[in-house]
Amino acid sequence: MRPDGFWQVHPRAAQALVDVVMELAAPRAGQSIVDLYAGCGLFSGSLGAAVGPQGRVDAVEGDAAGAHDCAENLADLTQVTVHHAPVQQWLQGRTVGQDAVFVMDPPRAGVGLDVVQLVASYAPRAVVYVACDPVALARDAAGFGRLGYRVRSLRCLDLFPMTKHVECVALLERE
Repeated sequence: MRPDGFWQVHPRAAQALVDVVMELAAPRAGQSIVDLYAGCGLFSGSLGAAVGPQGRVDAVEGDAAGAHDCAENLADLTQVTVHHAPVQQWLQGRTVGQDAVFVMDPPRAGVGLDVVQLVASYAPRAVVYVACDPVALARDAAGFGRLGYRVRSLRCLDLFPMTKHVECVALLERE
């Protein structure tokens, strides 16, 4: 990873987030997972290891440097394919495996209704949404709610003690 690349400042943030995402996503061997806003591959690496060589992880990152770091970091996981593309553009016209799980860790603004609708159009078994802004998460979760998904679990992590910032990880599942 580049020295100027994005990373969480809290020394245990990465592992704490990975642990929660892995628990909520519950990846299985041979499964298809889509990791949107994949960054340097924090979640894609663990997800790829869990689905194994018979599974598939599509890691989608719009930032060229982030996608490069992701590809470099996960080069040994042949089941992970890194895509450098805007998420909304990449989602249009793709084929995703049955019973897929989507993991997304968008920027502070959230994903927005267009991406919510595109993700829901694939009818994933579950969506694991990592949010650094609870307001954006609530707005996007409401969009998923109108499309038949409900928040089944919500974890809040205080990765920035004594500040107003909190990371949230939500599990959304079809009704």
